[in-house]
Formats: sequence, structure tokens, C-alpha cells
Amino acid sequence: MGLQIDKDFALLYGIMLGDGGLSLAKRRGRKTDGKFITITGSSVDDVKFFGEVVRPLLKKYRNKDTNLKYKRNCNAIEYNFIDQRLFDFVASVGFPIGLKGNRLFIPKIFYDLKLVEQIIAGFFATDGSLVLTKNPNKYYPRLEIRVISVSLLKEVYSYLLSLGFKGGFYECKRSNVHAEAYNCVHTKYRIQL
Repeated sequence: MGLQIDKDFALLYGIMLGDGGLSLAKRRGRKTDGKFITITGSSVDDVKFFGEVVRPLLKKYRNKDTNLKYKRNCNAIEYNFIDQRLFDFVASVGFPIGLKGNRLFIPKIFYDLKLVEQIIAGFFATDGSLVLTKNPNKYYPRLEIRVISVSLLKEVYSYLLSLGFKGGFYECKRSNVHAEAYNCVHTKYRIQL
């Protein structure tokens, strides 16, 4: 049975837009690269979400259980595995291989199939939060997403505005996110609704 784009795949794709990645790595003694899929979260906040949402999605698309790894030295959990079939399918829809940076977008196929809400639900589940904003002397509940991918965030923001949400798009005051491993600095952006 081939993989197909449905509500569950759109949710998984949205989760990967936030906290996932595709990468190629040379495997010792092999002619082909290892096609790694990674989804990372917090071992403090995300264990239940990974167990109840991410794990069943991976089982559906891999036809087997995937082991959750705990990285205690940095309070992280992750699914990190090789799956050529799923990797190729996710990449074929438009997910970038390697560093995501500002190369993220919602592929047209999800608009055509009316699955953008599932994409945004997965993206919000990983990079979104509920916040209280003081304005001027009263607190207001808001939905917020903070990321470095300005193009994806603008796309999500425009889509949510088209549904009747009200809000703003901002460059974060503490806008520089330093990624030491890659020797670069990123500006971070946010939307509040």
C-alpha cells in the first residue's frame, strides 16, 4: 500500500515543519546515504504529545513502532530513524532536506485537498503557545507562534487572517537566535492572534 496525503499526514507534516527534519548521512560500508527523519521535543513538556500523537502517526506511516530516545543532558526527546520510503514521500511533497532555515512553506497540494488546518495544528503543537499579553493594564489570552522561518509564518498568518482571526505579525524584540553549531545568527519572528 502506497503512502497518501490525508489528514494524518498533514498533521505529521505540520509537526515536522515545527520540530522535524530530513537529513542525509553517509553510512559506513554502504553505497547509499542514510535517509534520516528526526522529530525533536522537550522531555519536560512533550512526552505525552509524542506518545499520544506523534507515535501513532509514525506507526501508521511506517507500519511499525518507532523508539523514542531520551537525551537527558539537554532535556530533549526525539524520534530519529532511517526510513527511505517515508523520507522520500515527505521530501516529494516539498519538505527541505538539510537545514530548514527560511525554506519552509505549505505545499499547494495541502491547499487543494483542504488540509491546511491540519498542517497549522501540527505546526502550532510544536512551535505555538498560549500566552497572556498585558495591554495596557489588562491581560488578554493570545495564540502565539515564534519561529525563524519568516516565509512560513507569513503564510500561516495570512491563512489564519482569512479565517477571521485578528492579530499581528512582529519581529521579536530579542530577535537574534544564535546557532553555534552552524556559526550563524537568525532573526526570530512571531504572530499573536
